[in-house]
Amino acid sequence: MDTEFKKENFKNRVQIHVRYDDLDTLGHVNNKTYLSYLEESRINYLAEVLNLKKNSLDFDVVVGRIDIKYLLPIFLSDIVYVYTRISRIGERSYDFECYVVKNNNNKIQTCAFASVTLVSVDLKTGKTKLNNPKMIDLIQKYEVIKPIFQTNRI
Repeated sequence: MDTEFKKENFKNRVQIHVRYDDLDTLGHVNNKTYLSYLEESRINYLAEVLNLKKNSLDFDVVVGRIDIKYLLPIFLSDIVYVYTRISRIGERSYDFECYVVKNNNNKIQTCAFASVTLVSVDLKTGKTKLNNPKMIDLIQKYEVIKPIFQTNRI
């Protein structure tokens, strides 16, 4: 994943409201809280692009992997956004590329970037399943940069 954030490569953005309980004893957002921020961005993406309902828990995916690189701290007063896109689609999984940024005096600063792999599962059996072709089509139509297709991974 490229560490340089390029806003023009992303259509999907969600604003994060930093809460007091997101902070650690040093006064910045705790590393575990970033997982919640990334989850909120994925749910927003799936609702916007795939027309899934945010208040429903019937997403047919599980998290397979999360990699986060922390670059700058986030504080209670910061204005924070998560930009999200799908960068790779496999046969049974796909990767989100996410940038957590803050607006500091009209200058965008990257606080963290992450790659999150979701694996498609059959909710009845709990086993992996092929990605839905309709989902893939909707993602391709939505994304500014078309996702890489990679079928030798899950």
